[in-house]
Amino acid sequence: MNQVQIYMPPPLNWQDFETLIEEIAKTKYSPDSVQSYGGQGQAQHGIDVYAVDHYGKHIGIQCKQTKQKEKITEGIITTEAKKANSFLPALSLLIIATTQNTDAKLQNVINIINQNNTYNFKIQIWFWDDINRDINRSFSVMYSCYKEFQNQFGISETKNHLNILRLAFDRPAFKDDFLHERNYDDFEQALASTKQMLKTGFLFDRWSKSMIANCVPIEMIGDPEYKEVIDKIEKKVEKIYQMYLRDKRKFIQEPQLREDCAGKYNIQRRELIKILNKMFESKGLNPIVISY
Repeated sequence: MNQVQIYMPPPLNWQDFETLIEEIAKTKYSPDSVQSYGGQGQAQHGIDVYAVDHYGKHIGIQCKQTKQKEKITEGIITTEAKKANSFLPALSLLIIATTQNTDAKLQNVINIINQNNTYNFKIQIWFWDDINRDINRSFSVMYSCYKEFQNQFGISETKNHLNILRLAFDRPAFKDDFLHERNYDDFEQALASTKQMLKTGFLFDRWSKSMIANCVPIEMIGDPEYKEVIDKIEKKVEKIYQMYLRDKRKFIQEPQLREDCAGKYNIQRRELIKILNKMFESKGLNPIVISY
């Protein structure tokens, strides 16, 4: 993904680290469900942040701020998992979030634990490399926890919006020949989620319903020329979407019509990608390559 990556230093204290993890959890799970759990001196069953995902499953996160020579070990994972066994409501997933860098040996330990179904829940570990990627993907997390670094590196609202715009359009619904489209629901949902991103700045994965990335809504960007181009793109996406809504019943009833209509969908999308690529190339981003 052609998004600029900034390396963020881990927070200096456990309170700020827990706040950061809470903000990231809001981008992955149901935001209203995310809460800091318990407090110092209270029984937390190894859980610092609690959340519920979009399927109603319960998520517990243990925050581990490790110092320079400290490491998460298999023993620590076992201890935290045993504590989490007593958590109510019963967890579907225990996440250990750490400021430690990625450790393949530790990943293997967790994979084995999960394969053996040692606990009634699965275990994940968020290393600092993973957390850093999440910070860079989310404007809201960047803004709330690392605004000074964002300004220092010159990541403007327009640049961030453009990066996420590329993510939204770099997918089969816009890149592949319409003649090869096999799942009309997928095509329609991709158009709908792109329309949502253009309106709200949030880009979601349509399968997991988790957020892929987010930026400020276009109304909050103070670049009139950029907003004018985005308005043109939004109108073209809407045109394709409405055209598809009119045609989809015909495609189901008469599949041979897809071949007759493929040309007009390819033309409309090609014009759209041409506008986008002109913007991407002017900002040093790779163009989207289409196959029709």
